[in-house]
Amino acid sequence: MEQKKLLITGSHAGTTAEAVIDEIKKRNLAFEIHWLGAKYNNLSNPGIVYHVFESGKIENKFTKNTISNFLKIPLDFFRGYKLIKEIKPLLTLSFGSAAGAIASFWSYFLDIPVVIHEQTATAGRANIISSYFAKKVLISRESSFKFFNKNNTILIGNPISSDIQKYTAFSRNQKVKSILVTGGSRGSTWINNAIKPIIPKLLERYYLMHQTGENNLEEFKDVKDDKYFAFGQIDPKNMAEIFSKSDIVISRAGANTVSELIALKKPTVLIPIPWSFNDEQQKNAEFMEGLGLARILAQKDLSAQKLLSVVESLIEDYPVVVKKTANLVTPDLHASEKLVDILESYIKEL
Repeated sequence: MEQKKLLITGSHAGTTAEAVIDEIKKRNLAFEIHWLGAKYNNLSNPGIVYHVFESGKIENKFTKNTISNFLKIPLDFFRGYKLIKEIKPLLTLSFGSAAGAIASFWSYFLDIPVVIHEQTATAGRANIISSYFAKKVLISRESSFKFFNKNNTILIGNPISSDIQKYTAFSRNQKVKSILVTGGSRGSTWINNAIKPIIPKLLERYYLMHQTGENNLEEFKDVKDDKYFAFGQIDPKNMAEIFSKSDIVISRAGANTVSELIALKKPTVLIPIPWSFNDEQQKNAEFMEGLGLARILAQKDLSAQKLLSVVESLIEDYPVVVKKTANLVTPDLHASEKLVDILESYIKEL
């Protein structure tokens, strides 16, 4: 059977793309899958054709790289045209980012159908732009409808990995024994600074797993306790297992992290990044809070004592949270299947 080229793109959608690719392979569909964007370690499916595209971007917080990243965009724009012409996909699936917006524009220009997916509870800048070139806009949360044309927008949820889904049936402990602290793939200096003074207090009663970020790991090596485990990064392949071993979590509020925590029904203290576009992390956190699983601690209020207070409050309420969310079913459970159904329907029409 002749394979049909499917281009998947989006620099910050490794776990989401992985979930979709897993579903495509599960169905044994005749797709030749091309990935345009950063080469994530967790995109490990054999047979994917990688086109590494570390595009420039518009940053929401000014850093030493802000100007250079912005100036890269014009060059990357025309480089994207060359890559799309070379790949010649039958269909383009974009998960956002500058790479996704560039691929969406050139796919539209070259008469290649575009489907985009928004993972957040709001809308990313790139997906708002890409929506003008898309045949179909797929969203994870109902709150995103207002950013897109309702006539071609469908609510499907956020695809979560099969690894996460394997742990959704596991029963939760009736009391808190372990806490996971994670600040995202690079760690969070803000969270590290708040957690460090209260580590001894937490270790009196709980196991503590702490993802510090590689650059911050050294400063926590002086914590000598059999109940404390510090590591720089979490391999995405191990994320589901580590989440499953924790009773409560302290975390940022990225869309995919929140989706996974909801799927596993983990009571969580969420500390949203305040400079995310459209305040997306705050909106993600509010969605999880609305399900009864999260407490939100604003970064401007973050301190060691405030964090300890919120954590202790969540621990005290833990049995009630577990009971109230016992029958909660993640809205993302069948998102991968729904997304691939839509891809299949488009492919059949072409």
